[in-house]
Amino acid sequence: KCIAGSTFKYAIENNVVLVYDSTVKMRKFTVSGTVRDAGKTVLPGASVILKGGSGQGVSTDEKGQFTFSFSTKTSPAVLEVGFLGMETQQVIITGSAKGLNVTLKEGGTRIDDVVVNGMFTRNKSTYTGSVTSIKGEDLVAISNTNLMSALSAVTPGMVVVQNNALGSNPNAIPEILIRGSNSIATSAEEKAYNNPLIILDGVEVLSNMLNNMPPESIESFSVLKDAQATSVYGSRGANGVILITTKRGLGSKGKVNITFKTDMGFSQLPRQLDIMNASEFAQYRNDYAYFGSDANHPDVGKDTPLSGSVYSDPLSLGEGTNWINEITRTALYSNYALSLSGTSDKSSYYASFSYNDTEGIIQDSGQQRFTGRINLERQLFKWMKVGYTGSYTWRHNDQNKSSIGGTAWYSSAQYLSPLLKPNDTYNPLYYNGQKINTQRALIDLNTYYLERHSNNHAFTLKLEPVKNFTINSTFSYYLYQRHTYRYYPGTLPLKGENEGGEAYRAEWDEHSFSWETTAGYKFEKNGHSFDVLGGFSAYSFASHDFNLSGKGYMDDAILWNNMNAVQDKETYSAGTSYS
Repeated sequence: KCIAGSTFKYAIENNVVLVYDSTVKMRKFTVSGTVRDAGKTVLPGASVILKGGSGQGVSTDEKGQFTFSFSTKTSPAVLEVGFLGMETQQVIITGSAKGLNVTLKEGGTRIDDVVVNGMFTRNKSTYTGSVTSIKGEDLVAISNTNLMSALSAVTPGMVVVQNNALGSNPNAIPEILIRGSNSIATSAEEKAYNNPLIILDGVEVLSNMLNNMPPESIESFSVLKDAQATSVYGSRGANGVILITTKRGLGSKGKVNITFKTDMGFSQLPRQLDIMNASEFAQYRNDYAYFGSDANHPDVGKDTPLSGSVYSDPLSLGEGTNWINEITRTALYSNYALSLSGTSDKSSYYASFSYNDTEGIIQDSGQQRFTGRINLERQLFKWMKVGYTGSYTWRHNDQNKSSIGGTAWYSSAQYLSPLLKPNDTYNPLYYNGQKINTQRALIDLNTYYLERHSNNHAFTLKLEPVKNFTINSTFSYYLYQRHTYRYYPGTLPLKGENEGGEAYRAEWDEHSFSWETTAGYKFEKNGHSFDVLGGFSAYSFASHDFNLSGKGYMDDAILWNNMNAVQDKETYSAGTSYS
């Protein structure tokens, strides 16, 4: 009664009274901390979700740490921290905070009522394996540019490692860890050995397929984590299994349901490195020259390139060139998704089309993606149902052509002298003074992009000749193609006279066929159930690679379109592979 007639309102969440001013706009919070179990062991992959926050959430990293920025009208806010096999704990947040320590106790959590393991559907209460089930609407509530980032925010125990060592790269396919790392991996190819088996609508697909899927097309998502995964899928399920079911036709009979969703946003570097500006760097060079000697600093001795690098008025040089700002930007992204669905007495259909445009934080990097999907089902007879699922994805990736840090101390942005100008081609501090390809030159002059096409088709047949006895058969075909185009022109500062440009072309394709048939019988009586399932599966996979490279192309305008035009055939090479 004390707030009656005022602008304040309240809500009760699990015996916690939340009071907020209805006239106040959204408040922003940033909290960080570590999640551990009762034994003080950190919990990677624990979920931290804002209660009542439409799916806003993050997951902890490999050190059990998290940083979560969110907006809400209520104060205090309630965070739900959970991990598979642990009791979910609620944390009351009254404002931004650092260094939170959350300890979870052991205890089962009920995540969903139904478990789908790819072969059968069973009630959660009767399933003995370790599984996490997520509904599609939980993914849609999180605004992310790719499906795997959204999944990691709402799936306890699942860690998605972004492979962005050289900067923000929306084209990098993350590494997925469900049961930890089973092999020591350094390259992207080796890290693939740690990835789980991915089953999309009953068909095995590669992880790049997930990177191309919009969250809006997902009906449900399940993760199998323990030995039961290998009992169904054999050694292929040793790293865990991800099962994804896409949406089917819904709504009233005879009516078309149309849904359109769009969201836009931006990304930027979370913080700026504290690097020297031109005045500070000039003062440092003065000190270096003053305190150095010919004996231990020969680069500042008489008649050396740096002997003239003592600056009489460092303060007059100002800020100079901030090389990180020079090659980065506030990167915009936008998503557009349209879906149509409907049903009739014997049929259902669902079609979706989506477009994504994501800029990378490093200039001239990013991706554009178009995805189309269609799901059809038809009840031909009372005992027979047929279906078709098809998808196509086109993806254009502008690759990173420069780097902020890393080991390239002579050219990476954070190491370059602020005394250099963006268009300079000579670095007096590089050994005894040499020409360099600055990060600005790499972005402006080089060309490097990929185009990807993927097709996935699956035909299903379901028979039920007698009650509770079903036969399911699925035949699928998957095709993936990747085209790589790269050209370094002869106008790069480091190129010698008449050296010419470097061209590279690569074509990669892979395809698979699979056929799986199962027969099962289910008997239920007086609260007891009995299932029998048997079947077989056949799988065939092949990949082909062809690449060409050459040096000494004198016409940069041709790029890679006439690879045989190289003058010196000794610099020309070709390679093929098959698996």
